[in-house]
Amino acid sequence: MFGMLQNFTNKAELRESKDEILVGEIVRAMARKGHPSIEFRASDDWQRVRFKTITDPVLWSVFVTLDRKTGTSAISQALLGSKATLRVTAELKNRLADPDDLIKMYKTDFANILKMPVIGGIKVNHQLNSVFATTQQVIEIDTYVNKGDVGVEKMSILLEGIIGRLREKLVEFKK
Repeated sequence: MFGMLQNFTNKAELRESKDEILVGEIVRAMARKGHPSIEFRASDDWQRVRFKTITDPVLWSVFVTLDRKTGTSAISQALLGSKATLRVTAELKNRLADPDDLIKMYKTDFANILKMPVIGGIKVNHQLNSVFATTQQVIEIDTYVNKGDVGVEKMSILLEGIIGRLREKLVEFKK
């Protein structure tokens, strides 16, 4: 009886920690691409990792935020699966500011005030010498967790595609 109860507890803990496991897989996938992790932040609901894009000629860094939405209980996992919002923000750094660039930034920022990007849309934002492009999408955690190298490869392909789209949006701002 005690063994059955222990097994039930272990399964519940595994189900509840899938998002932490997925963050580990994200770090592993980005490390394979040559992007070391330089910052970790977490709360009860989300985890954010910042990666330094050393070899990328356009990007300075990439933020990957995982916000788990469903699947923490056995019932929600059975009905909805383990879903999470994956938000990726690419940062471009320009070391000097040109007055013409500031005018261009304000035009983009005013356009962003009324713009609410849908899932998968890209939003560009400026902060002095940094330009950020952000997108998010809902993913199924079980597609990537506990799959070994197959899961890491799928996550690597997903992140590479997202970062590529963000890079395309930011390349016009590169000085």
